[in-house]
Amino acid sequence: MGETMSKRLKLHLGEAEMEERSFPNPFPDYEAAAASGAGLVAGAAEESGHVCPLPTTDDPGLPFHPNGKIVPNFVKRIQTKIKDLLQQMEEGLKTADPHDCSAYTGWTGIALLYLQLYRVTGDQTYLLRSLDYVKRTLRNLSGRRVTFLCGDAGPLAVGAVIYHKLKSECESQECITKLLQMHRTVVCQESELPDEMLYGRAGYLYALLYLNTEIGPGTVGETAIKEVLWAYWTYRCSKLADNVQLLKR
Repeated sequence: MGETMSKRLKLHLGEAEMEERSFPNPFPDYEAAAASGAGLVAGAAEESGHVCPLPTTDDPGLPFHPNGKIVPNFVKRIQTKIKDLLQQMEEGLKTADPHDCSAYTGWTGIALLYLQLYRVTGDQTYLLRSLDYVKRTLRNLSGRRVTFLCGDAGPLAVGAVIYHKLKSECESQECITKLLQMHRTVVCQESELPDEMLYGRAGYLYALLYLNTEIGPGTVGETAIKEVLWAYWTYRCSKLADNVQLLKR
């Protein structure tokens, strides 16, 4: 019985006890008084008209100024760690599946990572790296799925955004056009496309809304979005009706 029992359940003196699932915190508690004191000092400085210099400490406990901004030394530490982790990731990608172009588990997801790094840092190098990865995916579209996470809609939508940020509007529009070519399959009720996020209509709808968010309202017309929504709800209602009929039997 001991071997088949859940590993999270221990028997101790005949009583069942749950296994401890937390880690001990080796760090001292955050001293709210110290932070409040810093705020009071800053407030007093404003009232008196005297400017107090902001702390430049390397203390990792409070890596930010009283005004909420991260101290430069800690910013450098974060940037160094990001570069280190990216190097580890790139090394691991040498053995990754070359045919997985999805945003969920493949190369489009890597392109999204670099796109986010560009958005946060403004470093053009990250945007160009994102372009390298999305180009790889755009050359290997499968045409089998239409969703953002697991299908062709993801690489096309991400590619459109990257090209837009690089001012390559012709390439961006080409990606959008290919994405909208899937529209007929998505809204067709005979396609038996599911309605969920990974493989269904919700995943395609997300790609359309992603473009309007990242590039601008009107990138995808309101009519196209409403048609996908209508197909989504029609499918949901039909499935609900089928379930009701099954319950009546």
